[in-house]
Amino acid sequence: MDVACPNCGNPNLDVDSQNSVVYCKKCGFAVRVDPNTGETTPLNPGTQAGASKEAAGSQEVYAGGGNIFGMDPFMFWMIGTAVLLFLTLFAVIPDLTWFLGLEVLLTAFWWMRR
Repeated sequence: MDVACPNCGNPNLDVDSQNSVVYCKKCGFAVRVDPNTGETTPLNPGTQAGASKEAAGSQEVYAGGGNIFGMDPFMFWMIGTAVLLFLTLFAVIPDLTWFLGLEVLLTAFWWMRR
């Protein structure tokens, strides 16, 4: 079933199946769809077709799923890497082998949630 965005006409809508949300990356239009009844709940009306995101004022564009502890997944990875480097610098993490192992685990977790 191909449906275009009702706001900007973008034919490529994205689906966040984990949160049951259909959203448009172009204008920010987003609705939550109840999988049992098919009923929709508007989350974001999106920006006007052709308008920039800055023109939307304080409207927040739906960015999809993948929220880790309330942070964007990339920000989570960056902060996690900084913490691991800090702990390695002060010898809390005994050597680089431990650091690399923990960094691989952090990166794998980030990769699955992005």
